[in-house]
Amino acid sequence: MRTSTNMTKARGRPREFDPQLALQKAMPLFWQKGLSATSLDDLSSAMAMNRPSIYNAFGDKEAIYRKVLAQFCGQLSMAIESALSQTPDIKQGLMKFYDLAVDLYCGTDPSLGCLMMCTAPVETAAHPEVRKDLETLISTVDDRLQQHLQYAAQKGALKRGLDTELTAQLLQAVLHSLALRARAGEADANLREFARFSVQTILQQ
Repeated sequence: MRTSTNMTKARGRPREFDPQLALQKAMPLFWQKGLSATSLDDLSSAMAMNRPSIYNAFGDKEAIYRKVLAQFCGQLSMAIESALSQTPDIKQGLMKFYDLAVDLYCGTDPSLGCLMMCTAPVETAAHPEVRKDLETLISTVDDRLQQHLQYAAQKGALKRGLDTELTAQLLQAVLHSLALRARAGEADANLREFARFSVQTILQQ
């Protein structure tokens, strides 16, 4: 007996698997609970995948966490470039970047801060690869900030003799503080005020 055309059309093609969407669904879970406290059952529920499918697609729990971190860090890098490349004034660009960060850090209830900075440090002793990921992110953000500081210095927009390498590290330290304060429940208005004061103090002319 032949299968009818209508039945074939009704059955349709299987929906294509979207790994980026699956990781996006896992992100809030890791953001809230971190790597160690997140179970495979938690991930299975959040990602709408059974355990064998998760292993086949991504590997073990640490591998999934690291992929989620990579996705998050890519978004953070884009935010830096968006804020600083499109804003001629370095101070205004930094404030735009910090405002974007505060929006992200305080965008949930309760506020969760930064996925990387608020979950990865505690995992570094037991997970050397996560330590490398954290080190890479810190280095990348330092480099991006320093590039923009150097460009501003070349245009004469910063005081002469400013150490752009150490200044970039200090500006990133402000970002870390914003993340931790947001995770602790500090109001976003206070965080923005702290960011503005930090930029004015660090880059005072």
